Amino acid sequence: MPVISVIVPVYQVKAYLPSCIESILTQTFPDFELILIDDGSTDGSGEICDKYAKKDQRVTVIHQDNGGLSVARNTGISVAKGEYYTLIDSDDTIHPDFLKALYQDILASGAEISVCEMQYVWENQVNRKAFHPVPEKTECIDGREAAARIVRDNSRNMIVAVCKLYHRRLSPFLHYPEGKLNEDEFVTYRVFYEAEKVSVSNRKYYYYLQHGSSIMGTSYHERRLDKLEALKEAISFFEAKQDIPLMKAAQKRYLLNLQIAWYQVNRYMKERKDLKNRLQDDHRLFYQQAISNLKGSLSLIDRACLLTFRIHPKLYSILARIYLKLFPDC
Repeated sequence: MPVISVIVPVYQVKAYLPSCIESILTQTFPDFELILIDDGSTDGSGEICDKYAKKDQRVTVIHQDNGGLSVARNTGISVAKGEYYTLIDSDDTIHPDFLKALYQDILASGAEISVCEMQYVWENQVNRKAFHPVPEKTECIDGREAAARIVRDNSRNMIVAVCKLYHRRLSPFLHYPEGKLNEDEFVTYRVFYEAEKVSVSNRKYYYYLQHGSSIMGTSYHERRLDKLEALKEAISFFEAKQDIPLMKAAQKRYLLNLQIAWYQVNRYMKERKDLKNRLQDDHRLFYQQAISNLKGSLSLIDRACLLTFRIHPKLYSILARIYLKLFPDC
């Protein structure tokens, strides 16, 4: 039985897949299996998977009809044999010590999850964001604090499924919703909350490729509003746990993201006035329900943002456009 199962969903990534697989097979930590789930690719990606399986016995390939990223991840998790799991996107790459470092962090801390940071890499512009070395820092936090860094701090590094190593005990919680975008938003905070301890490192050992087509707004469509469903679920989750501070944080996050969604629809889907009006109505209703509960937990900036949206949407749009240029992952 391998120590680690590396799970890689594959779909239409012929140009990037060899780099991804090579970065995994050349890891300094050798005791792993690589599970490649070919999710109905038609561009030759499946054949590339088969080629690597013939060359390296650690590689297993599963070919299935296209079901989407969540279905492919769930398939990989269901057949994984390792004590620990890690998820890697098929157009990304990892540092040679990625597995070794995450596993050693778990052994050193007794954590059930270890996390490293992502290094953003822009296609054809690798040096757009300089790789500045910083002193290595690793901390061990409890699972609740890890979840809080999602709902309270909106930490992109904590939200995503990748750049992490999970103990197999947590596999029942690693089930991704089928047919949804922003699938990580539905899952990661729940997994963290279930874990007793989480090790968090500042090593930038996961290289997260940014395509030109992936920049926020270039292909905005209604399915991207799935994120709001996930954020609303988080409110119910923490309410059921009777964790009032995180429930309030989740409420605030949902309310502010309703505004961002309204801005995106208003800018990129101008013909969908029905959708824009629905988001505005949802915001108005939820604001009325939650604002008394949120008093005392809103910063000055939060209050200004909410007030501006309510009384001057056009001014809010200008501010939101500036904000999203600075923080495009929102």
